[in-house]
Amino acid sequence: MSRELVKALKNSRRRAFLRRAGGALLGLPLLELTHGKAWSAGESARRFITVFEHGGTLTSQSHSGFHDGNSEYLATDYWRPADPGEDLVLGPIMQDLEAVKSKLLVLRGVDNMAAGQQAQYGSGGHGISNVTALTAADAATAADEGESESLGPSIDHVLAERLAEKYPVKFKRIHLTVTGHQYGSPYYAGANQRVYGEESPVAAFNTIFEGVNPDQPDPAYEHLKLKRRLVVEGVMDSYSQFRGVVSQSDIHKIDAHLDHLNDLHKELLAAPVLCEPPTGISADGSASGDIVGPLHAKIILAALRCGLTNVANLEIADILTPWTAAGLQVDSGFGIGHSLGHYARDVGPTGAYPDLAQPWVAEMLDNRRWRMSLFQQIAEGLDDPAFMEGGSTMLDNSLMFWTSEFSEPASHVSAGALVLLAGSAGHYFKTGRHIDYNTFAAQNPDTLEYATNESTHNLFTSMLQAFGGTDTHFGSNHVVHQGPLPNLT
Repeated sequence: MSRELVKALKNSRRRAFLRRAGGALLGLPLLELTHGKAWSAGESARRFITVFEHGGTLTSQSHSGFHDGNSEYLATDYWRPADPGEDLVLGPIMQDLEAVKSKLLVLRGVDNMAAGQQAQYGSGGHGISNVTALTAADAATAADEGESESLGPSIDHVLAERLAEKYPVKFKRIHLTVTGHQYGSPYYAGANQRVYGEESPVAAFNTIFEGVNPDQPDPAYEHLKLKRRLVVEGVMDSYSQFRGVVSQSDIHKIDAHLDHLNDLHKELLAAPVLCEPPTGISADGSASGDIVGPLHAKIILAALRCGLTNVANLEIADILTPWTAAGLQVDSGFGIGHSLGHYARDVGPTGAYPDLAQPWVAEMLDNRRWRMSLFQQIAEGLDDPAFMEGGSTMLDNSLMFWTSEFSEPASHVSAGALVLLAGSAGHYFKTGRHIDYNTFAAQNPDTLEYATNESTHNLFTSMLQAFGGTDTHFGSNHVVHQGPLPNLT
């Protein structure tokens, strides 16, 4: 046999092996094991969490600008970070998020254009703002604007369906609610399919953690791990057999692969890390918010750690918070959070109740900080180094999203939507920043003028792309431009 023929046969066998082994490895993500579940290294984010606050917050945003503080409106903006730019300086409402500050993105100047352009008066409103807050969709608006319905799904539902295809879970999404006054859930499974959350922590616990035993591994996961171990062993055998028919340089490459496969094989043989259901969950939905809220956050965190879901929603009604340090400072009229929010247009210098400005701000600020504490509980739990995924925390490999149907509640403002992101979506977003898309802010960060080209349509498109989607648009056509938000990645 000629030397050329021997060389050709060697190359032919080499190519055949690499095709065979490569195909096996392509079908087997390079897995790391953590907190009882497997995840795929180097891929996009695999968890999405929303925290929705009904009723808006403390901003000076109007429909077309900012209040100057010289009228009936109080010019308070406690949502806004101290400075825009690369070094995020948290504002008063977010001050307790310091531990995860480097993993936050605060976005301003992003409008809910689907609400503003479809509203009866071209601005916003309870119904239209609610049904478009997470859907950015066309809406069916009845004669009573409060009876609007979304004609498309919310972003959480779309991501839950896609993630479940890639990472099968027990629950495609879970949705828990701190009950109280609101104008309808903003979550939709599809056109006219509004979704409400579970209000009772104990009912949620019994459903989500049914059959989860902290003393026994998940049998479905153990079966999957066995299948993956057999594939790894087969590839390792193929690599070992082929070492004798390749060049010295290829031997080095094969040995490097074998070293990695050996490490992977050891992990697949390791004793399982067991899922730990949360403890102390006994309250039902009739308990006060200071009890229900933290329990819901605890359940969501445990469900994510246990790999029971990829998507979780925490919905917080527009409630009063008598348990905070400030307590109830102002008579809210109807005893609901939204009535309290309406004082923003009454406590300015020319308003009906200027003497209430200081106690009103104290109550509102504590109220909104308490709501933010639930976001903080989940974010810090996901960032716990005890639950690392390779070199990243669970928060790094997730995306959390905080928003509301209003930025400023008194005038039902859907401009300047509240956008707080935590986690980089698998190192997709550049975090630790405050980005203001107000076109006037580039010349003067303290401007009272306001205009923007960005909408929640663009925000949700960015989210879909962060999770590996090729989408170029999400929602209705009430936009200045399609595509993702600029400058996020």
